[in-house]
Amino acid sequence: MRIQTYGTRGSSPIARPQSLRYGGNTTCIRVKSACLPADTALLVDAGTGIVPASMDLLREGIRHVLLLMTHYHHDHTQGFPLAPHTFAPGVQIEVFGPREHGVGPEQTFATLMQAPFFPVDFAHVRDRVTCHDLDGIGSQALVIHPDQGARLVPTAMAEDPGAPRTPSSEGSAPEGCLIVRMHRTAHPEHTVSYRFEEGPTGRVAVLLTDHEHTDILPESLRAHLARADLLIQDAQYTQEQYLASRVGFGHGTGAYAARVMHDCQVARLALTHHDPMANDTDIDAIVEEARAWLRDHGAPELAEHVFGAADYQEVRV
Repeated sequence: MRIQTYGTRGSSPIARPQSLRYGGNTTCIRVKSACLPADTALLVDAGTGIVPASMDLLREGIRHVLLLMTHYHHDHTQGFPLAPHTFAPGVQIEVFGPREHGVGPEQTFATLMQAPFFPVDFAHVRDRVTCHDLDGIGSQALVIHPDQGARLVPTAMAEDPGAPRTPSSEGSAPEGCLIVRMHRTAHPEHTVSYRFEEGPTGRVAVLLTDHEHTDILPESLRAHLARADLLIQDAQYTQEQYLASRVGFGHGTGAYAARVMHDCQVARLALTHHDPMANDTDIDAIVEEARAWLRDHGAPELAEHVFGAADYQEVRV
């Protein structure tokens, strides 16, 4: 399994010389796995990063996209009306997203793509977009098989997400080769964290974006994150910024992400959802804050496995 981060910026896209290393696209990641059907790509969120991601997919001949939405704030949806796949003939997009305030992915994109906000109405692309509302976050898992495609099943059909992962050529459950689990995060809206479990390799990656710094980590979230090989976590602020004026904004810090890494026995930590006001050196400081927390708490070996996620970066899980 490999993760490619096409967009790692939070709140709004940016473009300036001091932010070239980490980039300025808003959230979009691609999960690459042999468990996906040959003509299918798996993406999370439709920030501006989905535009270059879609361009790459078309060059690869990908005609089917599975798009998982964490939530519908603008920085996670604004790329959808601009992505080539939204308009390419013969392409099918399946969108899975939470239902919040009676609004799911279809209502979200229909609102974005209507006059006077956008020149092409969603009705013109509705035939190539299939939307699935996720009503009970945590009660379902998405299972994906290279021959059978993707389907939602009750989580009871899959094993405990906190159990040790054992590599197996049989897959991690009879229903699928790649299992995608969900957990609600601490954010002002119904935001979803996704855990990707690749059965044949036993590798696990988790995206935990738009998650508030919390003093206590719920046991259910701890199990959701447990023993991940790669955790991509929101660390938009330094601890000082957060305590001074960002409490309640729905985002985390480098020190908090480091504590989560330590407590949940995570192997590698990528910090994401970078503040639009942060330059490369500011993000470096947040990465160092996370590493320092680990060194100060007796885990210097983990500190070597913390890094800042950057646009277009690809990481082997």
